[in-house]
Amino acid sequence: MTASPTFAGFHPDALPFFRELRENNERSFWLANKTRYDEHVKAPMVALGAALEGVFGEPHLFRPYRDVRFSKDKRPYKLQVSMVFGGNGPMTVGSRYVQLDGEGLYAGGGAYMLAPESLARFRTAVGEERSGAELVEILSELEHGGYAVEGETLQRPPRGFEADHPRIRLLKHKGIYVGRSFGPAAWLYRPEALDRVAKVFGDVEPLVVWLRRHVG
Repeated sequence: MTASPTFAGFHPDALPFFRELRENNERSFWLANKTRYDEHVKAPMVALGAALEGVFGEPHLFRPYRDVRFSKDKRPYKLQVSMVFGGNGPMTVGSRYVQLDGEGLYAGGGAYMLAPESLARFRTAVGEERSGAELVEILSELEHGGYAVEGETLQRPPRGFEADHPRIRLLKHKGIYVGRSFGPAAWLYRPEALDRVAKVFGDVEPLVVWLRRHVG
């Protein structure tokens, strides 16, 4: 991350930019609007990362280009700008994530996708009484606070676990994270947006710590 100005809020043009990109996801639109992306989308996100780095770790800004090599969807550009703290990819265990798109802001933390060896450790920890019960309590408190527990799951119990296991819902997860979505609001374009993201990052700390202790 390079030096950046103080975060003053996201730019009012950021959401309209992504809505327009959704309808015109092609190189000609991108080239004609690259300055908008750099100044109205990327720059505020970089500033947000710089403001939070001292507390939550080094930020990694994801590239705006989609990897279409093995995808039937050949649209070249992502419809969001996103950043991860504490890692550099979707398999990072115990990271925090923030995203801005045409619908608003999302912030959360956890493990979006667990590599096979990490997934094995996760299921072992969930299956054990003490660590499994601790995770249940953490997630229960977060859900009570309005957070959604997300992550891709299996339809059937994983090998080695019975369908009546008391924590089978968690054992089916292939990744697990919690977060909160915010729709368009006036505060999104003010410095207050920094406090909102920091609040979410602080709230998900127990899950991040659990994952790093038992899985990472």
